[in-house]
Amino acid sequence: MLEVYDFLTTSQGLAQEYTETIHFSEDEIIYQYDWSKNNHFLLMRQGVARIEIYRKRRWEFETFISIDEFGGIENLIKNRLFSTNIKYRIVAASDGEALMVDREFFLDHMYANPALFHKVLENVTLHQIMTAHNFREKKSPLKQRLADIVLEFIMFASVPIKDNHVTLPFPFSEEIISSALKVPIHHIQSILNFLEKEKIITREHEFEVIDYVRLGKLSNLNPETCRNNTFGEVDLQEAN
Repeated sequence: MLEVYDFLTTSQGLAQEYTETIHFSEDEIIYQYDWSKNNHFLLMRQGVARIEIYRKRRWEFETFISIDEFGGIENLIKNRLFSTNIKYRIVAASDGEALMVDREFFLDHMYANPALFHKVLENVTLHQIMTAHNFREKKSPLKQRLADIVLEFIMFASVPIKDNHVTLPFPFSEEIISSALKVPIHHIQSILNFLEKEKIITREHEFEVIDYVRLGKLSNLNPETCRNNTFGEVDLQEAN
């Protein structure tokens, strides 16, 4: 069984030439679209990071990426068919580790291995589906949208669900939820207070879901789908 990281670093010599391991701390910028490293992919190995997009002269939270997910996905576009002034960055939400991979080196491995290709495709597709879902539901009741976004973050961060209980392993604040849902923070505070009163979540120490089933009933997403769609290992060796 080889994970994506192992597959990309099988040859020590090539790995030294075309990859770079980076360690990061919370709130450190680990990738930025308009940097000189636009010809690199970022593979998360440990920890959680948040993607932020620059809008109206400020950085706004968009989503999370976690272990075995990719940054720099714009490098899949070989020929730039259009120019854009979009700016985004990936900022550490916890301490962790990532692998910076040369674009051509990564693409060569992806095209040579169907399992890796499928994993990248699955990753991009799932984020696109969730983006479309959130846009479609933007006029739904805020309680539902907030439950949706919490389930989405649990899925993307691959957080384990144990005995109907989930502890998010990174700072998960009212500001992040407000930015993600594009809603004033006082509305978010009101919903979170309701969820605490109903003993669905607690924020006493960390953000914890203490009744995952009841949270799922508030959501328009299937909580079992979110539970089962955490990104796991890919048997790249067997696929060759």
